[in-house]
Amino acid sequence: MKGIPLLASSDPHSTGAGAALVSVVTAVRDGEKTLGRTIASVRAQNIQGLEYIIVDGASTDGTVDLIRANLDIVGAWKSEPDCGISDGFNKGIAMTSGKYVALLNADDWFSPGQVGYGIEALEKTGADFAFGDLLYHDADGKTLYCVRGDPEYARSIARVMPALNHPTVIVRRSAYERHGLFDPRLRYAMDYEFLLRLHRAGCRGVYEPRMIGHMTLEGASDRNSARALREGCEIAIRHGYPPLLAALQFRFRLLKGRMRRLAEKWLPSAISLALRRLFNGNITGSNRDERLHRN
Repeated sequence: MKGIPLLASSDPHSTGAGAALVSVVTAVRDGEKTLGRTIASVRAQNIQGLEYIIVDGASTDGTVDLIRANLDIVGAWKSEPDCGISDGFNKGIAMTSGKYVALLNADDWFSPGQVGYGIEALEKTGADFAFGDLLYHDADGKTLYCVRGDPEYARSIARVMPALNHPTVIVRRSAYERHGLFDPRLRYAMDYEFLLRLHRAGCRGVYEPRMIGHMTLEGASDRNSARALREGCEIAIRHGYPPLLAALQFRFRLLKGRMRRLAEKWLPSAISLALRRLFNGNITGSNRDERLHRN
């Protein structure tokens, strides 16, 4: 795992005093507008033994003031220059003590009970990570569509990132200890490389439909979709997928993305959503959001 940092192992002789059940890590830079919602969703999890860690990449807005105003829930934080999201994730994970680790970006947020459902699934199945469904929202908070987690992700993960919706993923800390952290050389598809590495090492994920994460279509991977797709292609090749097939897959997904954006620009939302669902079986409408509010 050249270039990939390792997480120091926890003390096997520890009595557990001071250790958390689950650690939530947020990496942020200039996230003043959205971080408050993220923090509120962590606060609402209502889990005994939850520690919350924020790693700020030397923000120039009011992010640090917002962190300081929430130190009743933020157990540890730092603010310093970093080398990107992967570096921020790695710094935060290195600060954790939890048996389980969840990553939550500053423009994403949890549903009530989401983390607890993930822990239940991991405890019940013995899996190495759990994941659920992801609701996408526009900048005004309107729900656009839902991407269902893919229980059969193993069929496609070697060639492309399946619906392992990263804002919902909870990982055993021991997986980071055995298989390393995020590759700091990656800027957009670091989650794909990490989960593919786990899969190739024999780790197992479990889909938990009660886990419902939220994401705004304003993140770095959305703004730089072509670069994210290219990085995913390079990751697949690095892990043994044939270069020619990877290149064809990249071209196909790039074309599909451009057609989707044209459809969203020129067609009514109902039609563009129908086209999304036609080409991606994991896409559903906003009824997942309605179900969430009924629970």
